[in-house]
Amino acid sequence: MNTNDIAITGIGVVSPLGVGKEAFWENVRKTKSGIKRITHFETSSFRSNIAGWIDDFDPGQFMPSRSYRRLSRISRMAVAASVEAITDSGLVLDSFDKERIAIIVGTSYGSSSHVEDFFVSLLKEGPRGAQPLLFPETVPNAPASHIAIFHGITGPNSTFCQNDISAENAIIYARNLLLRNYADIVLVGGAEELSAMLYSCYDAVLALNRLKVDNNGSVTPQIGGGIVLGEGAGIIVMERLDFARKRGAEIYGLLRSGVITGGVTSIGHYEISGEQMARALFLAMREAGVGPDDVDSIDISANGSGELDCIECEQLVHVFHNRSDNLEFTPLKYLMGDFGGAGIIRAAAALLSISRQSPLPTINADILKNKTHTYPVWKIKPTGTINNVLMTSSTFGGSSCSLVFTKY
Repeated sequence: MNTNDIAITGIGVVSPLGVGKEAFWENVRKTKSGIKRITHFETSSFRSNIAGWIDDFDPGQFMPSRSYRRLSRISRMAVAASVEAITDSGLVLDSFDKERIAIIVGTSYGSSSHVEDFFVSLLKEGPRGAQPLLFPETVPNAPASHIAIFHGITGPNSTFCQNDISAENAIIYARNLLLRNYADIVLVGGAEELSAMLYSCYDAVLALNRLKVDNNGSVTPQIGGGIVLGEGAGIIVMERLDFARKRGAEIYGLLRSGVITGGVTSIGHYEISGEQMARALFLAMREAGVGPDDVDSIDISANGSGELDCIECEQLVHVFHNRSDNLEFTPLKYLMGDFGGAGIIRAAAALLSISRQSPLPTINADILKNKTHTYPVWKIKPTGTINNVLMTSSTFGGSSCSLVFTKY
């Protein structure tokens, strides 16, 4: 084994595709869409009314009411995911030095609903009338802090905010903490909540998929028609491989490499040339010691915007040119929406695929090239050999990330 290998030993998921690891994986395998009509805030003034939002999350299943009654939605989801991940990993936290346990979380916007509520109270009542209980949840690092408070963890605690690769930043930073022996265990998370304010901002810049529906069932928006927002939280438990083996942990898979690059682009757009996107792919595979022919599954960040999907597809076809005739991808955001913490949930899917030797559902690469294509036909393979999964991520502003997960 590579001395830089990092083991993933626990998974917790709260997502539009299911609350809990098992429900999530079952719906991923079925390609059951978590995108539906929004009913928890008013959408009549917007050009769209759909999102990947969670309507069956009950924080009481994970913690007592006294622990969550003052928490924002994003913090509730993050703490719940941490409870599941820790239980899943078999960790008994009190038997470890909690100063050697770190918490690293990625989020784009934090609790946008509490930012709005606090600001409205400030406008209505003035500085003396602003609601003080709302303020702690307005800072992006609130979810990571609440995870630490709930579990009594006192090790390093950081939050990354870099749009759609926020969670990927958290994964790479956590890997560095472990490799430099600053921590023995890291709870790595990604989280985002859907709010009226956030939705209205994306609507104002004409970024949303312009679909309005009347039914309450799952929705299949047109690919290339615009972004479909989502929400959710995920936590994975990362440890150095020798540490995980010593305590007899079950290992889902290994994180073998992680690379972030940045390219030039205009405000609000992705790296048009795709050069740094391709560079991240090559560097991550080289660091992992795998080539294009060794990659069994490609988990991509395509979000239905059209712009990202085409750029990403073009670079992947270039990198995997020997397989271009039958190249297939897994764009999970087509099923759960796009949000800053989605990288952890996508990583969870990749790791479950590796550990269970069950392929992720895929679509043909050609679908991403057509900006006005209808909803794709997914391919669901019952079995397959999954040794290496390449996960690609890009965000508006020009940054790209590639991670390689491998079988233990």
